[in-house]
Amino acid sequence: MYNLTISQRFQNLQYNGMITSADAVGQVGSVSSGDIIKIYLRINNDVITEAKFKTFGSVYALVASDIVCEFLKNCTLEDAKTIKSSEINQAMGGLPENKLYIADLAQAVITAAIDDYYKKLAKAKLNEKK
Repeated sequence: MYNLTISQRFQNLQYNGMITSADAVGQVGSVSSGDIIKIYLRINNDVITEAKFKTFGSVYALVASDIVCEFLKNCTLEDAKTIKSSEINQAMGGLPENKLYIADLAQAVITAAIDDYYKKLAKAKLNEKK
């Protein structure tokens, strides 16, 4: 049913978990679609030093989350913004046509986390001015 890459990765998820007091958190998906991906990032000088995920959903969503965290580790925020769903799909060994949206979700969660980070930075700067 699953390709070899997905089967092996699912049995050895490396980044499952959460980061307490994460610098950024991104979440995408919905219960109605069946997949929710949430990632936690630790960021130092615009470099992602740690990435973890908590995902509710299919094996495909879990594997995509793990791969995204691997891509993000030691990645600059600017480079992280350029990660494409096609790269995630390729790293997964190719998703079935009806599961391609998983790679899109995995790419979208990166954007959501980076947006969260910049919002937190802006809020902190506003608080400094007060």
